[in-house]
Amino acid sequence: MLAIALAITAALAWGFSAVLVRMGLRDTPTALGTLISLVAGLLVTGVLVAILQPAELLDASRAAVLLFGIVGILNFPIGRFFNYMAMSRLGVGRSTPLLASAPLFAVAVAVLFTGEPLQPATALGIALILGGLYVTLSGPQTTP
Repeated sequence: MLAIALAITAALAWGFSAVLVRMGLRDTPTALGTLISLVAGLLVTGVLVAILQPAELLDASRAAVLLFGIVGILNFPIGRFFNYMAMSRLGVGRSTPLLASAPLFAVAVAVLFTGEPLQPATALGIALILGGLYVTLSGPQTTP
């Protein structure tokens, strides 16, 4: 039950933050907005880890640190910068579903590079995501 509550809290935070980003980008360049959000996120994350999991800071393997370092480069500065640019140009309603297509890329990478088998339920999920993207992007466009 705790895991479900945490996932719902994360979804609420991401949804709420998308609207705040859109509002903030009206008066702030994308790069500056990205920088501010990254610094704020680093500070909050540092405090949370120090409070909730201090022992794990010293127990991380070098491989894990390297992998999460790569994630930090791809996800946060690069992914967030382009996400904010998309929100600025498309609006939240059209850019957020595109961002939610991340599982398509995760599945492709998992199948191609780790040899993970493509399960029927996953293939159905991909089809549903593609259908949702089609509906979202083929609808009437509004000026952001």
